[in-house]
Amino acid sequence: MTDSIIRLSIYFLIFCSVSLIVWMIARFFTEGYGAFEKEYMSRASKTLTEMYVFYDVRKIFVVNLVLMFLFFLIGTAISGNFLIGLFMGGIGYFIPKVFILQARKRRLKKFDTQLIDGLVVLSNALRSGMNLVQAIEVVEYEMLPPISQEFGLVIRENRLGVNIEEALDNLARRLPLEDLKLLVTSINIVHSMGGNLTEIFDSMAEVLRERNELKGKTDALTSQGKLQGLIVGLMPTVVGVIMYLMDPPAMIRMFTNIWGIISIGIMLGLQITGFFILKKITTIRI
Repeated sequence: MTDSIIRLSIYFLIFCSVSLIVWMIARFFTEGYGAFEKEYMSRASKTLTEMYVFYDVRKIFVVNLVLMFLFFLIGTAISGNFLIGLFMGGIGYFIPKVFILQARKRRLKKFDTQLIDGLVVLSNALRSGMNLVQAIEVVEYEMLPPISQEFGLVIRENRLGVNIEEALDNLARRLPLEDLKLLVTSINIVHSMGGNLTEIFDSMAEVLRERNELKGKTDALTSQGKLQGLIVGLMPTVVGVIMYLMDPPAMIRMFTNIWGIISIGIMLGLQITGFFILKKITTIRI
């Protein structure tokens, strides 16, 4: 009888201990997942709102997790290696982020292209007798997004009580463009101390137009080098895929053998290093 009670007590203590450990682990992962989800959705929502894209961020988060899980399964199934699966899962995790960042980059580039015409519109509006706020309203009404959206937000902030200098500073913080920062600084200095904004807009438009022409010629001259670097950089990967299709049993050892994995890591490291070196060489700041 006594042995049965002791045995039951031991089983009960083991059960309580295991339950406590499982509860602590579950709580740790639940809190970590909740914090990760909150931070991810906050960053994604901020980025999409800045681009005037109003989409359910939770759906993007779910798609992100699904892609990460699918890439992990595909990588593990093909290579039979857990580490390769984790690497592929990391690639799947970053795919939506890359698309969002590329969309933001395209929007910034389009705004930068529209800025010259925006300066011309501002100059003509001031020359016709309007003040600065009215000239910015003309840009909002007459031009296309994204410049009309951003200058429209400047006007709405001004109507809510924010002075025009601070609203323009907010614009420069939202869009990290050197030309825009220079424009906002010039406007705020001249608007607060007095001066001829029309001449500043005209001269800046001329300088930006000439610089864009020079940049276009430079891009055309460096495009051949970029293409050659891209072809040379992708060649090892393409050859590896072709060899895998020709002789899968021989190539699969690259993903299951430790020396094969090390070789792939070295190859990827050299490719990435070469890509950044080539980008550094072909990037000419104007």
